[in-house]
Amino acid sequence: MKLLKFCLLCTLLVGMAACSGGGTNKNGVERNSSTTEEGGTNTETPPSGEEPEPGSEPGPGPEVPVSVLLDGNLYFPIAEGVAWHYDNGDEVTFTTGELIQGRTLVSMHHSLETMPREEYFRITDNEIEYGGLFAFFAYQGAAVAGGVEFHSLRRVYDHVLDKGAQSWLAQTADLVNPDGELVSEVDYVWSSKVGEKELVATGQFGLVPAVELVINVDLVILDLGGIPIQTFPVIETSLWLSPGLGIVGRSLLGTTIMLERVDGIQAPVVFAFDEGTGLAQTPQQVLVDGSAVTDMEADLVVAYGTNEMDWLNLEFDGTGSWRVSLTGAELPVGIHGAVVQMTRNGVRTDIPVSVLVR
Repeated sequence: MKLLKFCLLCTLLVGMAACSGGGTNKNGVERNSSTTEEGGTNTETPPSGEEPEPGSEPGPGPEVPVSVLLDGNLYFPIAEGVAWHYDNGDEVTFTTGELIQGRTLVSMHHSLETMPREEYFRITDNEIEYGGLFAFFAYQGAAVAGGVEFHSLRRVYDHVLDKGAQSWLAQTADLVNPDGELVSEVDYVWSSKVGEKELVATGQFGLVPAVELVINVDLVILDLGGIPIQTFPVIETSLWLSPGLGIVGRSLLGTTIMLERVDGIQAPVVFAFDEGTGLAQTPQQVLVDGSAVTDMEADLVVAYGTNEMDWLNLEFDGTGSWRVSLTGAELPVGIHGAVVQMTRNGVRTDIPVSVLVR
């Protein structure tokens, strides 16, 4: 009997020990083991808000920006509502949909009377073409205020070919009055040539790379053989065009006019260096309204002006912001450009990147 009682007592003690250890609770949830003061493994989940244990997996980083071909002309950005202000007080704006000689062109409007009132362009991805202007000039001894509308467009600049155009033979245009009525047909000669590529000083953006384009338009009187015997200058001008900014400088009537500011375009990221040293250039920060871009949720695209892509590296680096640097093969001598397109909350912001290789 004593032996039987002893066995029953041992059985009871073993069962109590099993209930007080690991295993499952009354709800069937597996228990967590606890760390003792002497050491051991603590597998308890930290309360909400505590720092994760060292060695935990970091959160996902920003998506890698994609590369595309720019939709539009790198050297001649146009947008309704954007205004270019120059140091002579001229304000330049653009409107699209101007019908000139049956073609739909872009009209560039000047606010100063000393400038042409309007100039007409056709803009494609690679080319800038001139369709005429409305200006004040002297023709056959008379002061003229009217439009010269070209029957055929003339090339100002093709940034892929890096060329303008020369008209060796006289071309035909319509001379129209301020009401747009035809006065007469006139003959003119045209030339556009590429000048220097250099850094040009602007007010708002500092030094920016730009290419000089020299444009001359003269009305002419022809002899019976079609040879000009008398010329009347309509416009003689140089334009300095910068990637992503457009016209940053101009010479006209012996005066040089420089860009002061642009309402509606971000400051460009500028690199300027000697050939063969591009990959050694320090990365530069992408700024919007003067502040670093630290948003990892933004959608970013690098849009290139030509088919030569992927020479620009855009990354979210250890500074906690987006920076750009040059990558791949060294860029050749000349001007290279791209636009960083950043979309946040459905709103896109364009930041030009302009490179001058000397």
